[in-house]
Amino acid sequence: MISALLLALAMQAQDTTRLTLQHVVERALTTHPAVASARAVVDRSAADLSDARSRRLPGLTLDAALNRFEKPMIVSPLHGLDLRNPPLFDRTPYQAGLSLNWTVFDFGRRSAQIRAQSALREAADDALTSTEQQLTAATVHAYLAVLDARQTLAARDRLVAALQAAGDRTRQLEAQGKAAHVDVLRMNAEVARAQADRITIVSQLDVAEHALAQFADIPFENVHGATLAPLALADTSAVADAGLVPRALRTSSELRELEQQSQAARAGVSAARATRLPTVQMQGAYIDRGRWAGNYAAEWQVGLAMSYPVFTGGSRASAVQRASANERLAAERVRAARLDVTQQIDQNLATLREAHARVAALESAVAQSQEVERIEKLALDVGTVVQTDYLDAEAKLYSAQASLIQARHAEIAARVDLAGTLGDLSRDWLARNVESLP
Repeated sequence: MISALLLALAMQAQDTTRLTLQHVVERALTTHPAVASARAVVDRSAADLSDARSRRLPGLTLDAALNRFEKPMIVSPLHGLDLRNPPLFDRTPYQAGLSLNWTVFDFGRRSAQIRAQSALREAADDALTSTEQQLTAATVHAYLAVLDARQTLAARDRLVAALQAAGDRTRQLEAQGKAAHVDVLRMNAEVARAQADRITIVSQLDVAEHALAQFADIPFENVHGATLAPLALADTSAVADAGLVPRALRTSSELRELEQQSQAARAGVSAARATRLPTVQMQGAYIDRGRWAGNYAAEWQVGLAMSYPVFTGGSRASAVQRASANERLAAERVRAARLDVTQQIDQNLATLREAHARVAALESAVAQSQEVERIEKLALDVGTVVQTDYLDAEAKLYSAQASLIQARHAEIAARVDLAGTLGDLSRDWLARNVESLP
């Protein structure tokens, strides 16, 4: 048992041309610029929140100045006039000081700004989650598109090979006088049509492989030459739709992002209204003055200051009006998003039910097509049917098999889209629900 496990691990380590869905999604989430941009927004919003919180603390500033005047300047300010001790004058006075400035009261303006930045910070996190989910879903769709195109191409190649073999047999029968030349022409036309269809499928496969390579930041040659692991759902039972809409309204990352933006807009209205009220600040300083020759004298000062713009030409009213409009806009976006989530759940469920039903129907169709193809083959061998009947049965079998795989892939895609709408889609969700087959 241990030796067999080690052998399997060694073979897996040597297989560098096989891609799995988990590897491709991991690459996409690590390298795609959309995720990198969303992470940068998260970092920026965190910095904005720290900046907003810092405004609650006092500011401490160290200043120093050394000036050269054309004519002597008073070294220290006059706090009184004593004719027996005249003030000092010098052409190069010096001054250094430590000043403190603290906004004591601003009628909640800073608190509102902090609430707004906190909501925007949460919105950035939700936007990152939403971006990762959208990229994951797009990568899964691209992966499935490559699998579909390759399966369709394989089915077409089998059909072309069968038609060419049938054409060879027809030409042999013509040489023996057992078939008409028109039968040969008919087979040649069938082969030409099948080859023309193959060209279209090859083009579709090329587009799908390029898309997957771009999502995962993998060279196209590596994707084109790699074997993609087939996929299957871990649980193919029908999804219960009860309670999915209320759940999605609670957990959708896109909706949460817009709700946080709405909270930030409401806080912005409070911050804008606070500008109509005065601001009270405490100011203090410790200042040392002197000149090159010495005569240093230090003193402290402290005070309260109130600032209230009496007239701003309508600037404050415009700021409040703009903030109120932003609040209404954000609220309406939340309402629209709730409608979109409800519609997406309905659409996801309808698509999932359709794909699930198609899988069941096509499984039966494949089984019946296999039986028809077997019977037609036996009949052809004993000469009771013509060759075109068998080829038609074989073509229908290949088509049904390809359609079945595509239907299974469509069911996987529908489950992925539903998980994205519910806010559940992640690498862990994929690992639990979508299996990579050997």
